[in-house]
Parts: sequence; structure tokens; C-alpha cells
Amino acid sequence: MNDEMLIAKLIDEDQEAFVYMIRVYNKLLWAIVGSILGSVGTAQDIEECISDVYIQIWKNPMAFNRQKGSFKTFLAVIARSRALNAYKKLAKSKTVELDEEITTHGNDLTDYIAEQEAYAEIYAAIATLKEPNKEILVRRYFLEQKPAQIAEHISIPVKEVENRLYQSKTKLRKILGKIGGVWNGE
Repeated sequence: MNDEMLIAKLIDEDQEAFVYMIRVYNKLLWAIVGSILGSVGTAQDIEECISDVYIQIWKNPMAFNRQKGSFKTFLAVIARSRALNAYKKLAKSKTVELDEEITTHGNDLTDYIAEQEAYAEIYAAIATLKEPNKEILVRRYFLEQKPAQIAEHISIPVKEVENRLYQSKTKLRKILGKIGGVWNGE
């Protein structure tokens, strides 16, 4: 089912489409939300955050804009945003002894939050790219797939995946340079 069909069915409140969306995208959302909330939250916190993403889509599927990117990227951006908000709430409510915080974490929390904000900025920049470059970058740097796996999944030669990665990273450097960001993709 393509993005347009899925959105159309979600707009019509088709429950089978909702179940399909969960089945297809749940691992991606677990990876994104888990990477952010894993250090401060429980599995229940992660599940709650993912549920909030699905509820947001169910309530307002028309928020998806095909011109801004794929549905997968749209979900990833929402998941990251919700997870960062949940992280801030959980971090505030989590009590840690001051001495323990200084000896075990130091500036890691500040660095971590800055890193997550940078990821959100990178996701937004990736959303401006065309397919399949967008999917290739997400698979390579966020899902950590090897070029051979990506090539097999989207049915193009490995060399083309590598070329598209290089070209896309060059474009991202220019985009992020304009907004003051930095792309550290390898």
C-alpha cells in the first residue's frame, strides 16, 4: 500500500489501514523512540510515546504532506518530536543524587539533548530531498543498514546507493549550512 492509499484509508477511518500502519512502522518507531527514551524511561514510557504518535495520526491524517516527504519520514519526525518532549518530562521527574549525576553523567545529558535536536534538524533537511535519496539516507544513518541491504531493499545497484549517499550528503551539508547546522554523516 503506497502513502496516498494509506492516508486516504486513514482519513476514511479504516481500521485495517491503521493496523497495517502499526505493523509496517512499529519497528521504526521503537528504534527512534527507544533511542531517545531508553536512558530515562521504561518500556511502558516508550510504548506510550509510540501510541501517542499513532493517535496523532489517527486524529489528523491530513497533516501528512506528500510534498514534504514520505509517510515514513513524516512518522519518524513526529516520533522524534514526541520522544524529545517525553524525554524532557521524564528527565525532570527523574530524581538522581547530585553526586551520582556529576560522577556518572557530567555533561552527557546536555550533549545528548543537543544531539537529539540536531537529529530532528537533520530529519527536517532530509525531508526536503527527493526519493529514493531520502529513503537511502534514513536507512543508512538512522536504521544503520549497509549499502548492500539498502540496494537489495529498493532494487538498485550498490554503487548507485553509494553515489546517491555521497550526493545527498553534499546537498545536506549545503542545506544545513544555511540554517547553521552541521552534517556529520560518514
